Amino acid sequence: MKFVTLFLKTENVHLLKDVGMIPYFLMKEHGMDCSIVTYNNDTGYGYADNEVKGLKLEFIEPSGRGREIDGMRYLMRNARRIDILNTYHLNLSSWLYGMVYKLFNPRGKIYLKLDMNLKGYKDCFRKNPVGIIKRATIRRADVVSVETTVMLKKLRLFFGDKVIYIPNGCFMADPGQQDDAKFKESQVNKEDIILTVGNLGTYEKATGVLLESFAGYLRKSPRSTWELRLVGPVDEGFEDVISRFKVKYPEMSKRVTFTGKITDKSVLDEEYERARVFALPSLSESFGIVLVEAAMHGCYLITSDMVPAGHDVSHGYEFGSAVKAGDIKELTDAFIKICDTPRDWDGIARSAAGFTRRNFDWSRIVARLSKRLE
Repeated sequence: MKFVTLFLKTENVHLLKDVGMIPYFLMKEHGMDCSIVTYNNDTGYGYADNEVKGLKLEFIEPSGRGREIDGMRYLMRNARRIDILNTYHLNLSSWLYGMVYKLFNPRGKIYLKLDMNLKGYKDCFRKNPVGIIKRATIRRADVVSVETTVMLKKLRLFFGDKVIYIPNGCFMADPGQQDDAKFKESQVNKEDIILTVGNLGTYEKATGVLLESFAGYLRKSPRSTWELRLVGPVDEGFEDVISRFKVKYPEMSKRVTFTGKITDKSVLDEEYERARVFALPSLSESFGIVLVEAAMHGCYLITSDMVPAGHDVSHGYEFGSAVKAGDIKELTDAFIKICDTPRDWDGIARSAAGFTRRNFDWSRIVARLSKRLE
């Protein structure tokens, strides 16, 4: 069975995310002939030589006329040899790709992975041409997956059981990481650290809210030993905000560390392993793979109510909690409640890691998807 992911924006980093993991495990463990069709967007695709060895990358040359035109031209030439076409997102590309694919291969199947957040859900049902196209794209697909149970319940009301729950998983370089029993026997070395990972300073990530909330927490808990660590590239426009924060809170800013972007996965894993709490107070988020990475390493999760994956990854907030997006006071109060209350942090770490390793392992996720595709 020929499975093709048509995602022309693929870079090396995508190979360890859903774009690469789904076709890789369909190939490796379910015998499908899988490839990713993309432009050559990177200086190198090192993961293709090691972590996803055997997964085919099929490069096409940009025509200069846009991704939609290039993708449609590829399908006109190749649709008949593709059994399952995999596209991403509710956008013009997915609509056009699906239309051309079905025209040239009526018996072919479309697997559409939405990566949908709450705003995307609202846009889907707007009474304008954009909303009409989005709904038509879902109706044309044979299998549609969403990453969170919140989106699953909402979309099934309109599109039935063609919509399935396929969350994003976490790449595990060491297969032993999947064994939560082994983790339970290991030593937990957590510190009083609140961690966040992402593109810092963008509107969606609400980094300013996180900084102000942590400062508010330290004012109300002056004897606290907790620190805040922020990992990731800093948006150029956010540098001034950081400078003002350091001037406004000179003593508190000593407890805040910006590490910059960390590309070495082993170093990033060390950040997760040290932190007791992981915070993602985003104003908009479709999933957030960093949540899975954090929970897999035993972090307690604090998310906003605009991060629907927070509910799923924390097992219904068993080892996590949610606050109102953009609300500094509510996040400050959450830090006080969580950080200043005695609790079994080792037990939380083991529960979070065990649950995540069982339910967000790509091998198990793709096994469920494979059954549906077949």
